[in-house]
Amino acid sequence: MTSLTIQQAIFISSKLRAQLDNATEKFRTEFRVPIALNNKSIITEEKNASVHETIGLIESLKSDISNLKTAVHRANCNAQIEFEDKLYTPSELLESLKIERNIVNMLENNISFGYGQERIKTVAGVGIVEEGIVDELYVRSYIEQLESSANNKSMLIDRFNNEYTIEVALNNQI
Repeated sequence: MTSLTIQQAIFISSKLRAQLDNATEKFRTEFRVPIALNNKSIITEEKNASVHETIGLIESLKSDISNLKTAVHRANCNAQIEFEDKLYTPSELLESLKIERNIVNMLENNISFGYGQERIKTVAGVGIVEEGIVDELYVRSYIEQLESSANNKSMLIDRFNNEYTIEVALNNQI
């Protein structure tokens, strides 16, 4: 068993995923070759061994990635983080954080008037028209509140990921 922080586990999982992608890519590049010439095999035992070795590596990486992700998931579901005098699981905070960030992005996109979206327009036959968001100050205040909450949750989750350790069985050297 290997003892890791959640942050380390996430990083290692990402590295192993890249190794898995490289290993499976060999079947598109290195192993997709002519295999016979005039009905006679031209594949060497070395090439066969390389395929078997690569599949063994794929299985090992698959197992390690699964073990890491499962351990992180368990920690995120079972541990507790205090936020605003209440206890939450890291999963609850993460989900809330994602939702808050999406809301902030959506509201900011709709409240801002960028290129091609002028606030004041002259409309023929109507006059000068100003467009905007209804009760914009209230909406901007709400965005600030969500951003503050999201930043606080993000810091708590980062601290949790840095400090909380998990035990994981790994096949590959890290």
